[in-house]
Amino acid sequence: MKLPNLYTLIIAMTALSSSGITYAADIPLYPTGPSQDSAFVRFINGTDTNLTLTAGGSKAKVALDVNQPASKYYPVNTKGGITGEFSNGKMSSPISLNVKPSEFATIVAFATGGNLKQVIVKEQPDDFNALKSSLALYNLSSAGCTSAGLLVVDRSVSLFEKVQSGTLQRRLINPVSLSVQLTCNTKPTGKVLDLGLLQAGQRYSIFAVPTTDSPRIFFATDTIAR
Repeated sequence: MKLPNLYTLIIAMTALSSSGITYAADIPLYPTGPSQDSAFVRFINGTDTNLTLTAGGSKAKVALDVNQPASKYYPVNTKGGITGEFSNGKMSSPISLNVKPSEFATIVAFATGGNLKQVIVKEQPDDFNALKSSLALYNLSSAGCTSAGLLVVDRSVSLFEKVQSGTLQRRLINPVSLSVQLTCNTKPTGKVLDLGLLQAGQRYSIFAVPTTDSPRIFFATDTIAR
């Protein structure tokens, strides 16, 4: 599949801080190969504490703060698996996955039962439209919300319905200002999330993750690391 210009293959990374965690650099997180063999991987902190991602091989580290829980998409070579580790200093969870050419993989870490768990969701975007915004809902809330949806506040409009746990739905919408609320089994759940003004030609994701009380949602722009 030929990817749109928005997803031109570029090498990403980060400048080292004194702690050794990368925030922006000139070296790749993972090896990249020919463009026809490339895919993209991003890492999401679905917990309520700061996490660190350590990449296998390079040992480069990326901070996933609770206030900025989503990394950008990193280009990776599909020849061979991707490894690494999520850690918060007390718990850790090894990362291991394989990706296909043109695939976009999202790896989400969340805490449950005193351990770090992961969910991996993959997609191959083919819906680029320069006049529309692309929005996805990732339902990663486990048993707390087996069928998720997204309601536009004050408009009685459902953007998504019946998104099963461990899956995503994506759709094109008009580039407007939106506030949304998660629904679980058709019932509004949790706080309203203000998305602000969406931009035409841009891609976005909303993640529903578990908490001790009820699932919560947060928002990220789908960007390629440069």
